[in-house]
Amino acid sequence: MTINSNTQSFSSLNGAIKVTQSSQAESSFTTQTKKLTDSVSIDISSNSESLEEETVIQARNGYVNPEEARQVKILEEHYSKMNEENKKFDYPYNHIFDKYKNTSSPYYVQGLTKQERDIAYSTEIHYLKDRKMFAYADAILRDETPILGDVDVAERKAYDREKVNEQFQSLLDKYNISIPQDTKLSFTIDPNTLKATVTGTDDETLTKSIEDVINTADNAKQLFLHISSSRSDDSTQYNAESSSKYGLVQNIKDVTGYNLKDLEIKDGKFVTEDGTDVFEIYTKKINENPNKSDFTKQMSIASDGAALAKLARNGFDSVPDLVLSIDYQNGSFYDVKQSENFGTEKNGWIKEWKDAKTTEAMAHKKEEYESQYLDTTQFTQKYNDIDLTSNKTNTKKENKEVLSKEELMLKYLFGDGKESKEDKDFLSSSFLNKEAL
Repeated sequence: MTINSNTQSFSSLNGAIKVTQSSQAESSFTTQTKKLTDSVSIDISSNSESLEEETVIQARNGYVNPEEARQVKILEEHYSKMNEENKKFDYPYNHIFDKYKNTSSPYYVQGLTKQERDIAYSTEIHYLKDRKMFAYADAILRDETPILGDVDVAERKAYDREKVNEQFQSLLDKYNISIPQDTKLSFTIDPNTLKATVTGTDDETLTKSIEDVINTADNAKQLFLHISSSRSDDSTQYNAESSSKYGLVQNIKDVTGYNLKDLEIKDGKFVTEDGTDVFEIYTKKINENPNKSDFTKQMSIASDGAALAKLARNGFDSVPDLVLSIDYQNGSFYDVKQSENFGTEKNGWIKEWKDAKTTEAMAHKKEEYESQYLDTTQFTQKYNDIDLTSNKTNTKKENKEVLSKEELMLKYLFGDGKESKEDKDFLSSSFLNKEAL
């Protein structure tokens, strides 16, 4: 450990932490003759070497439904073969018509429902044009388990949640941050700054440390997008108007660098400090972008221009900000203010819902029907009632991550365990002195 008495700060050798004496009354101190009698604050963001600007959290993580992939392969193989056979005829389009539309043709395919016939005809026509468009109601998949679009969306959300949980844990591990078992935290993200605030614990040091790491690079932004993409239809913290405002603010900021929230409104326009209409800057930047087509430029300017004018006319606060929150406990994020939860231990409803809908779909394979399982609350309620708090009495031996505040700080500062006993004793006495004040 290195100690700089001139700057009243010290840092661990690995550069992970910088500790600065809160009181400015003393100009210096030594580790051997003077005890720390003033409180210390830990601010890992104050050391430029302590945090890496790396976006670890990803809102979407490339989910692939394995059953869907298997069925697509079946369709691909079948229609690839059909396409080669069709091209052997002088007029392949006519041949496809004969197979599915001409009942007097010797090539007419028997035994298909009207829907299956239309699907096969359309698929083969598209294949001839080098466009592959498949439907899961295809006759080729008649005996396969149906792919349910709404269930697939829920499974994707649960998959992304699992990945985000792992990514957040890797951030905590990277900076030796340990969240005590059963501690329930709430992350709230401001849509204008895309910075997160953490509540739920009285441990201010832990709170500050978590905020510092989640707000590195675009991690808070990705968590914000993940919350948004995990919403269910009955979410009370999400609405279309606020979402549109968020999109507009981000578009203007991405193009011009200005945040609408920070700009003054004059004569129905958002203006910069020198009085320039921000929309003029936006229009100029869009038109100068060589990567956009003229059509895209015109659409962007027209759409954002109309929305910007309306917001300026009514005032920035006329539309509520899209402030999003999510809870965290025992290694997983949990959705709030909605019935569908995709967090660990509370997402079992997805399988029950899928099983019920699959059985229903198989029973109505050849007919149209209205599902009796459109409302998922009949499956989600019992999972939402699960108490995530552990009933076990954890000891340090049983759960090494459950540490006292002093032990947590020492682990945070000396994650590699290589510092001397004297260094650790010094910091221990510092924390004890702080608690005695």
